[in-house]
Amino acid sequence: MVKRIKGDVEVSVNVVGDRLMKALNKKYRNIDTSTDVLSFSLSESQGNKPFMDVPDGILRLGDIVISYPQAVIDAVEEEKLVDQKIKELVEHGLMHLLGEHHE
Repeated sequence: MVKRIKGDVEVSVNVVGDRLMKALNKKYRNIDTSTDVLSFSLSESQGNKPFMDVPDGILRLGDIVISYPQAVIDAVEEEKLVDQKIKELVEHGLMHLLGEHHE
């Protein structure tokens, strides 16, 4: 179930190559291959409680990292435009940052 959020929210989106994505996947998931999207929550490691209230009132959810080469491969396989696939990957990463997970 996704929480409703009111107010300003900030998310970082990074588009990277396969070499960096593979390194991130290996470091954080112990999987030695590239993947299309990873998300890194700022609150998950803190039990969903911010370390402190930020003075500007902006909820910072975390980071979404997308592999451009993997997005191209996915787009070709799914017969979609690359920008459409990247949009889907950002949405997928955002859902993870909002607490929706899958196996």
